[in-house]
Formats: sequence, C-alpha cells, structure tokens
Amino acid sequence: MNRKKLEFVIKALIYVSFFVPLIVIPSSFIFPFIVPKIVVFRSLVEIMLGAYILLLIINWQEYKPRFTPLTAAVVAFYVISFGISTFVGADAYHSFWDNHERMLGFYTILHYFVFYLLASQFFKTWTDWKWLLRVLLLAGSLVMFVGALQIANPDLLLNGGSGRVGSTLGNPIYVGGYGLFLLFLAFLLFVKDKNRIWQGIYLFLMFFAFLGLLYSGTRGAVLGLLAGVGACIFTYALALRGHPKTRYSLFGLMILVVLIVGLLYNYRKTDFVSNMPAVGRAVNTSWTDVKATPRWVAWEIAWESFLQRPFFGWGPNNYFYAFNYNYTARSLDFGYSETWFDNAHNIVMNTLAVQGAVGFLTYFALFIVAAIALIQAYRRERIDVHLLAIGCGFLAAHFVSNLTVFENITSYLYFMCWLAMINQLTTDKEQIAGNEKNKNYKTEPNERISLGAVCTVGLLTFIVILIFNIQPARANMATLDAIKTLSLNPSASLEKMKIAVSVGSPHIDDIRSDLSRSAVQMLYAAEKQKSLNNEIIKSVLDFCYAELNKNTILHPLDVRNYLNLYQLAQFKAYIENNQLYVQESENYLRQALVNSPHRQQIIYALAMLDTQINKPDEAVSLLLQTIADNPRPGEGYWRLAYIYQLTGQPEKIPSVWTLADKNKAVFTDQDKDYINQIFPNGTSTAAAATKK
Repeated sequence: MNRKKLEFVIKALIYVSFFVPLIVIPSSFIFPFIVPKIVVFRSLVEIMLGAYILLLIINWQEYKPRFTPLTAAVVAFYVISFGISTFVGADAYHSFWDNHERMLGFYTILHYFVFYLLASQFFKTWTDWKWLLRVLLLAGSLVMFVGALQIANPDLLLNGGSGRVGSTLGNPIYVGGYGLFLLFLAFLLFVKDKNRIWQGIYLFLMFFAFLGLLYSGTRGAVLGLLAGVGACIFTYALALRGHPKTRYSLFGLMILVVLIVGLLYNYRKTDFVSNMPAVGRAVNTSWTDVKATPRWVAWEIAWESFLQRPFFGWGPNNYFYAFNYNYTARSLDFGYSETWFDNAHNIVMNTLAVQGAVGFLTYFALFIVAAIALIQAYRRERIDVHLLAIGCGFLAAHFVSNLTVFENITSYLYFMCWLAMINQLTTDKEQIAGNEKNKNYKTEPNERISLGAVCTVGLLTFIVILIFNIQPARANMATLDAIKTLSLNPSASLEKMKIAVSVGSPHIDDIRSDLSRSAVQMLYAAEKQKSLNNEIIKSVLDFCYAELNKNTILHPLDVRNYLNLYQLAQFKAYIENNQLYVQESENYLRQALVNSPHRQQIIYALAMLDTQINKPDEAVSLLLQTIADNPRPGEGYWRLAYIYQLTGQPEKIPSVWTLADKNKAVFTDQDKDYINQIFPNGTSTAAAATKK
C-alpha cells in the first residue's frame, strides 16, 4: 500500500464521519441516539489512526503533528487537563468510560483529539476545506431536514409528540447547537464562494439550519446566535477600517439587531412573540426566573464542588457525585425528576466542578488562542476578513450557547472541525486562503510500506475496534434483548441477563444497573399478580443482587446502586422471609446517605425502614431533619404523621398538620392521595394543611 492511498483513506473517512449524526437504530440499542453513533465514530477514527501510523512509518518528518499554539491549547484541555482530572478525580473508571447514555469519557475524547489532528494535517488549502465544509453542511442539513419533518409529525423518530424537535440527535438541545453551527458554516461558504449556484444552495440550507435552531426551542442557541452575530459584525467593523461606509453600515446593522431584540423583549408577553419557537422562551426568561430553576441550584452546587476540589475537580463525568454529595434540600421543590443531575448544564460551571481551575483556564484558552490565531493570520494576510469575522463569530456563539447547555457527541465533532480549520488556515505559512497549491510532499507519492507493517497495524486496529467498539455494541444489544424479555417472557429472562453481562464491555456497570432496575419492576408486578413461581423470582433476585453488589466496588460513591440494592434487599427479605436482608437494606441506605447527606429520597426510605425495625425515635428525627432542611415539601409531614400513627402516638398527628400549615408546605396530588389512604377519616388540620 502506498502513501497516496493511505492519505485517501484518511480523507475519505473524515468525510464519512460527518454523516455519523444521522445514525439512529431504535430497535437494537438501549440508547439508540448515542451508542451506535459513538461506536461508528470511534471505529472510523481508529481506522484513520491506523492509516496515519503507517504514514508516520513511511516518513516521520513529513507527517508528524505540528504543535501550533492552537494545537497546544487543544492538547492542554482535551488531553492534559482532561487526563489528569480523570485519574485524580472521585471515580477514574467513570471519567475514563462515562456511561452508555452519553459515552463521552476520556477514551472517546481522545478520538475527537485525533480527529482534530488528522483534519489539520490532511486538509491544507482553502479549496480542501471548502469541499470538506460543503459535505459537513450537507450532512448537517439532513439532520435539520429530519427535524423539519418532526415539526409536521412530532411522533417521528421517537420524538414522543414533543413540540421541540430532536431529529436524529435525540435531544432538542443538541439540535439547537448544531443548527447554530450550520448557520455560521453556511454563511462562511456563502460569502467566500463566488459561484451563484453554490450561493443559492448555501442560502437554502441556511433556512433549514435556522428552522432547526428555532424549533429545537433551545434558549442557549438563541443567545449564542445573538452573541455570535454581534461578535461577527463587531469584528467586520474593526477589520474594515479603510472602508468607512461599510463600517457605518455594519454599525447600523448592529443597532438594528439591538432594536429588534429590544422590541421582542418589550412585547414578549404578546401571543405573537411568546409563541415564536425558541425566541419566545428566550425573551420571556428573566434573571429572576433563572434563579428560581433547578439549573440555578445545579450551578450553585457546581461552585461549591469547585471550592472543595479547586485544582483538578471531581473528574470528568463525575458531576453526578459532586451534585449528590452537595445536594441541597431545595432541589425537591422542583419535583423528584429535578433532583438528579449528571451535568451542571453550564460549560463553565461544569468544567470548574469536574476539572477545576486548570480545566477552566485551559478551556477558556481554546477560544482565546483560536481568536488570536485568526487575528494574527488576518494581519499577515493569510486569511480574508470573512474567515476572521465568521471564525470569531462562531467561537463567541459556541461559548455563549454552552453557558446553558453542555457538549455532546455531535458538538465535539463540528467544534473540532472548526478548530482544525482555523489551525490549518492560520498557521501554515505556505497556505493562504484560496491557494490550491500543495508543496509539502517531500517523498514520492507511490512510496510503499511493507506488508508486514500493514498487517501488524491492521491487526492491532481490528483488535481495538473489536474490544472497545464491537463488544460494547453487542453487550448493549444483549441488554436491550434481556430487558424486552423481562417484560414479555419473565421466566426466560435470567438466561438473557446472564448473556448480557457475559459479553465484555467497559459499560458492564450500566448493564448491571439497567438490568436490576428493570428486574425489580418486573418482579414486583409478577409477585403482585402471582404470575411467576417463587423459585424464578428468587433466581432473578439473587442474580441481580450479586451483580449490583459488584457495582458498589467499582463505584462506591454512586447513590443509585445503593438505592437499587436497598429495594432488592427489601424484596428478598419479603420473598425469603429472611430478616438479615432487612439489616442489609438499612446498611445500603446509610451508605447512600453518607454519599448524599441531605437527599430526602434516601431519608424518607430510611425513616420508614427504621420504623419497620423498631427505631421510631430515629425515624422521627430523620423526618424532622428533612423538614428543617426544607419545610416546603409536603411528603415529610405526611410521613411523620404516618409514623406517629404506626407507633401509637395519634395525639401528635394534629401538630404535624399545624406545622405544615405554618410552613406553607406544598402537597402534590400524590401526597394528597397517600394522606387520604392513610387517614381515610381525615382531620380538620390535615384538610387545612393539604388544601393548598
């Protein structure tokens, strides 16, 4: 194989990688929008890397990476900071692999870094980049087109009837960010390409990008667009000092944008504005509104977590542990669904929490170094004003949009591509935008490499793909098959579960958790309906119990494992009539409480268990603690009243409702249903407290 063919392989696979966001396989994977994309992308990059290694063997001097200032910034954040925080954080295993719902551990991040290096290395001239960006725009527009179809058919592609489109990405937030990028990409190609036909195509595709951004309903993308447009206009105005008329026009355009935003904000309560997709949500969100959201709580916890580990943080993907440990009881005001956060939904706060000050500084440096590279290249006439202004504009847009969201598998792809383009077109002295000549070749294009080297590198590449991509994909599919069997044919589920855990995967922890949660739901239903004999129930319980205990060794800080084990132990105690499991269930809850001291969900369960094992005073003390931590949730009150009833202290129950009324406690409909079941005759104080 000669080097020309190897270069072709790398370039072709980079083109192919842009179509990865289109991959969705709903019937085969637990997370069909994530797992197949990551598996394919990592495999593509690993094949590229194998070809690149062969090129390095042919001629190291020619193909070795060039560490420019921007590349150094990329290495500093994505390799050094990410790597150090991974191995010194709270859970190195989780940081390295992440879960199979996101799959953005350090291992995957290294693939995006390799993608950046190879794109920088093998696309040299503006002509190279123009064709690459055209393909990227086409692939992204297909994603936007699917989103447009979901506007007419909200149930299309597992969108669940939502008014916000998720397209092939499965999340409106991801669609909004992608649409934002495609707008800047299409505009860059439009202003730099003089071909009328292509310009028409770019304008048409800009429409789909804008449509995707709007109907994603993502406020962060709208704010990013405003910031990006402002930065773009401002940069144009500063750069075009010798064109006063153009500068005045640009400043006029900026004033017009400000006026439009001002009008939208002033009339934000009207039906016309409030019903505008994304825009209505954005202009109707005030600072006071933000501070009254669960995300604000998550940001506060992120800051507290940063102060606890200020240098390298808790470790990438470990915000979940930080959030649990610093959990504030106020979170329950927003409902149980808002008490679990695995990301701070703010790139700055999340980075501070999981990668510390080092991570934040190196992340911020990415944008500063990239902007400086554009400015210096413009001054030296290596790039034109369009690449300068639009390049800086998207950097500002991406940073601002991420202040309310987070990076994902698609955003890493287009952001790395954008950085690679800036890196190549601004630092290669022989490359001026529009120059189509390539003078870097120093060896014969047909120079060949030995068959032995090709076979060795090929075999190693295949082994890596097999172990780290194919096997996890097989395990994920086997897990979905086991979960389906639990629902359709519970008696045959145990063998399917054993198969799922036997297929090697770095995400074996997630497989155990998913199987255990599904099994608990099935077993409770089966026992209630008496549809399974006890031997089958016991065998499934024993399997899940043993497997989930392995997770506590791998992830001793994960609260969810202990809560799941608590449920399993309680069920085993009931099925086997063995009180030893009651004691074990208490131990699991107390360990969970160590990892999340103020989480009401744990305390409520522990209080009821303490009542069950004749520790009523401890149970009362625990519930009074939850009320002191946050007096608003009504659940703490009715549980306290229930314990008084169970322990023969009915005279204390009225004081509970009086306290609830005094504290203006909020009782959900579910709370009221429980109260009606527990106290069917009711009390006047209970009625007064729960009528709110």
